[in-house]
Parts: sequence; C-alpha cells; structure tokens
Amino acid sequence: MLAAVAAAQPRPEAVFQRQEFFERDIRMRIERDVPSDQVGLVEWGGFYVPSYTFYDDIDGGHAHVTFQDLRLWTQIQMDDVHRIFARMELVYQDYAAGDAQGFRQHDLLGPNLDVGYYELDLTAAARKYWDTDWPVRVIGRGGRQYIEVGRGIALGEVLDAGLFIVEAADWGFTGFAGRNIESTDNIDRSAPTFTRSRRTVYGGEFRYKGIDSHEPYAYFVIQRDWSDEKPPFAVQDWRYDSQYYGVGSRGSLAPRWRYELESVWQTGDSYAHLQSNDPEPIRAYAFNAQVDWYPEHPLDPVLTGEYGYASGDGDRQQATTAFFGNAAGTEDDAFQGFGYVNSGLALGARFTNLQFVRLGGQFTPYEKKTDAGRIDVGMDYYWLFKADPDGPISDFRATDTSGDVGQEIDIFLEWRIFSDLSWTIRYGRFFPGQAYPDRKPRDYLYTGLNFSF
Repeated sequence: MLAAVAAAQPRPEAVFQRQEFFERDIRMRIERDVPSDQVGLVEWGGFYVPSYTFYDDIDGGHAHVTFQDLRLWTQIQMDDVHRIFARMELVYQDYAAGDAQGFRQHDLLGPNLDVGYYELDLTAAARKYWDTDWPVRVIGRGGRQYIEVGRGIALGEVLDAGLFIVEAADWGFTGFAGRNIESTDNIDRSAPTFTRSRRTVYGGEFRYKGIDSHEPYAYFVIQRDWSDEKPPFAVQDWRYDSQYYGVGSRGSLAPRWRYELESVWQTGDSYAHLQSNDPEPIRAYAFNAQVDWYPEHPLDPVLTGEYGYASGDGDRQQATTAFFGNAAGTEDDAFQGFGYVNSGLALGARFTNLQFVRLGGQFTPYEKKTDAGRIDVGMDYYWLFKADPDGPISDFRATDTSGDVGQEIDIFLEWRIFSDLSWTIRYGRFFPGQAYPDRKPRDYLYTGLNFSF
C-alpha cells in the first residue's frame, strides 16, 4: 500500500498555487464591483470569466487549459441591520489532450455555494428596535465566508464559520470558529484521500488604531485535522495539527509611503515519515514585509519592495508531506500555513523553506475621465532562495543541495475596457538556480476576460 502511495503521481503543487492566486485575483475584482453600502431592497448580479492558461509542465512539455467561470450573486439588506449575501460558482475546465496531469481532462465543477452568509449588525439593531446606543459596534455573521487574518499567511480560506466583530474608537477584535469545506484538497498531497479534508479552525485578531498612521495587530489561529485515510495505514499517519501566533502592523511611513509587515510563529504536532503514533513537535516561523511608494505623477505609479521568509526543515525529503517528510525523532521546522503568499507565477512554490526578495511596480498609461477605459501595467522581479539549503521546497524538481532557487520575472496588463468588461493578461518566466539539475527556463501565461452584469 505504501508503494502505491509512493508511485502515485500527485497533482503538481504549482497548479494549486496558481489556482489560489487567480481565485484571490477574481475574488478581489468581484468584491470591488459588488455593492456593499446600499440601504435596502434586493440586489443581484453576476460575473463570467473565460480564461486560457499555458504553462511548462513537470515532464518537460507544455500544458494548455481553458476555464469557464460563472459566479451569480444576490444581496438582501433590511433596515441597515440585516444582510444576506449568497454567491454561486459554476466552473468548467478543459485540458488539452494529455495535459491533465491527474485532473480530469474535462470537468464541470458545481454549481457550488461559493459564499453565503447572514450578517446582523447588533449595534444598529439596538438603536433601531430598542432605542439604545451601544458604545461599541458589534456585528455577527454566520455561513460560508472568506476569513483572513493579518496578511493571509497563516489563514486565508473560505470556511463554514461563525464570526463576530467588535469595534470601538481605537480598537477592534474579530473572532471566528468554523470548519473547512470538505471537498477542499488536503495540504498534504501524499495522503491517500488528499482530494478531501476535514479541519476545524478557531481564532481571533486584535487591532489597535490609537497610533497615528499605524495599525498594529496580533492574532492566533488554532487548526485541528480530523481527516481520515481510507483505508487506514498501519505505519503512517497524516494528521497535522497546528497553532499560529502572529503580530504585525500596517500604515504609513511618510506621505505616499505605505508598509505592511508580519511575523508568524507556528507550533503544533505533525507525523514524520513512517510514523503512526507520538507525532513530532512543530517549531516554525514566517515573516513578510512590504513597502509601497506612490510617487506624485500623472501616470499614478506604484513602486513596491517585498521580502518573505518561511522556515524549512533540513532533514525532510519532501517539503509539504508526511510520507517522505520529516525524519522521525526530530522536530518539524518547516512552516506550513493555510493562506497564500505569491512567490512567482511560473515557479508556483508553496511558502515553505523559501525566502525571496521582490521588486516591482505598476503604472496607469491610459485612463479616461469616466470609470471606464483604464489600463494598468506592471512588473515584478523575484530573487528566490531556500531558508534551509539542505531542505526541499515544494517544487520536487529542486533536488540539488543549494540555497539558490532562482529568479523570476512576472508582467501583467489589466484593461478595464468598460465598467462591466475587463481583460487581464499575466506572463511569468522562471529561471531555475543551482538547486535545479535542469536549468531550462519555465514559462507561464494566463489571459482572461471578466464580464459583470
């Protein structure tokens, strides 16, 4: 049975990372266009995103895939107190012959509930129904919703959860408890049933706004793994229980200078290679900092610098799995979060045993005087290294003992043609470093339209 696991062809980590990137990109554009401040009545709309992707796959060839992504949403607001929001997702993916690599060549995903929740503004309800003014604002929300803490390193996922927000003049607190969607893939691709997972997640985030131009915050996240292997393996357990404690801050360093930074400490228990009892302790760390400069210029340029670090484990054979993972009898030093950090489109590596420096920028060469007709162009350049040169990264092709992962350049163009139509193209080229026996560059291209109605 273990031989079958070892011989199985896992879905490439890079594919999941890019899907996460584009899902977040689509989510940001959707949230930007969905009304959220209307007083009443019923609103509805939708988005249709056809796209095409080309990339160099794991066997040295090329892969082509098209996606047809449809989202329909409705929103009901009553009395500035009650809010009901729901969004349905229907996706059709179509790989070219021979390019599926573990996916179905043609697959219809959905219709699924993408997001759906009920929100109650308790402070507004007290004012409207009981003629009482509370000194704080309290909001409760229950249902399927996107929950993110800090910069989204430790947690950034859609969960079936309950959430509450308490806000005063200078501080705020968000608490939540829920579980992941069971059809979500397991973060451990070596698990026999990795296409499903069951995890509960609890946490809270405290924010303080009493410092001029700065907003420090602190959070904790507790994750418990209830996934089962079917059939069970007598000599290998895949459970991964983790806790995250983060501190950070965001704000302005000076006029036209903004920053965000965050440190995350991870503890917990994980099972090592061929270990089924007495798991090993997790001792891991991650850091991310970004500075943006907005020069005063008619083209609205933005220049960005970012540094990211996620600890690794030198005795691991695979960066993200229990099977062929950490060595038994040693602590697990590899950081594993349930969020996302973009470390390059073409590389598509998970944020574990990885550090990088990113320099980039974007500008607006064309913008009409109305909301339509805006073009944004940008570029990012990455220098990528291992945190622990002896350990692996999530790209299993980096087999040499070297800290030099490589470099990557990403470029993008987004043209908001009309208020309800935009076009995006993104291209990345990764230049492998000394950690790779094969130094041939790898390419990644994505282009898609976004229709809103």
